[in-house]
Amino acid sequence: MKNIKKTGLLILSLFVVAAVLCSCGNAADKGASGRKDEVYYNNAPEDSENIAAESFGGSAKENSQSAAISEQITKNRKIIEYVNLTVETKTFDKLIDGINATVKQSGGYIESSQITGNSYYEADRRTAELKIRIPKTKQSDFSDFMSKNSNVVDRAVNTDDVTDRYIDTQSRIKALTLEKETLEKLLTQSSSISDTLTVYERLTSVIAEIESYQGKLNQMDNLIDYTTFTVYINEVEKETKVEKQNWFAKTLSGLLDNLSDVGNGFLDVLSFIIAALPYWILLCVIAVVIILIIRRCKKKKAKKHNI
Repeated sequence: MKNIKKTGLLILSLFVVAAVLCSCGNAADKGASGRKDEVYYNNAPEDSENIAAESFGGSAKENSQSAAISEQITKNRKIIEYVNLTVETKTFDKLIDGINATVKQSGGYIESSQITGNSYYEADRRTAELKIRIPKTKQSDFSDFMSKNSNVVDRAVNTDDVTDRYIDTQSRIKALTLEKETLEKLLTQSSSISDTLTVYERLTSVIAEIESYQGKLNQMDNLIDYTTFTVYINEVEKETKVEKQNWFAKTLSGLLDNLSDVGNGFLDVLSFIIAALPYWILLCVIAVVIILIIRRCKKKKAKKHNI
């Protein structure tokens, strides 16, 4: 009987120990799971930010890199720029001298120049057409000079993107250069005269093509590095007002301009009459001589008729 009681107590003790161990294991698992969840949620904001950034087109770092690449691509494009200026000036000679000095100071040059109207009848109506090449780094300085020293009535800017043509020309030069090197090796290795002549003929043609493409590349470089200004200059007595005016000012300005044109027209006619005075005198002399001859002929006819 005592043995049965001891055995029952031992089994009961084993069950109690097993229950305690199970409860400790579950608590440990819960604690570990809680710590894992805590670690996950502590790191979640950073991960969620990255995921959100990627969902909207990449991370901030990637976006900045893309912007930098885009800016670099734009910067490396080969652009030729042309600027056309139409200006008025009351001091024609002074403006021409100023343009020459400014162009020289900026490191540019005048490609062509044509001045017309410098005659007795058109001394105050001269015009000029200048084709000027200015380094791109100095083009704003030249534009500022023209704005300050003349009345700019029209400005037009045109650009020509030659990036594809430029890259294609570079690729052709590179390919032809490789062919040239290969032909030069073959030329030293050729054994027969016919092979040598064939290789030499092709080598000469390749060298000519390289020089031609290199000339085109140099021409594009020159056009890219310099802005081409075409400046049309008109000498005037009164500059055109380019600012916006109200109705009264516009009407008054138009009236004054028309009166000025009438006065200038009258002065031009008077100047022409005075300048042509020697011709008028000559014509008058000729007319008097003709009249005298006619009268003399009539008198002779009258005398014959009376006889």
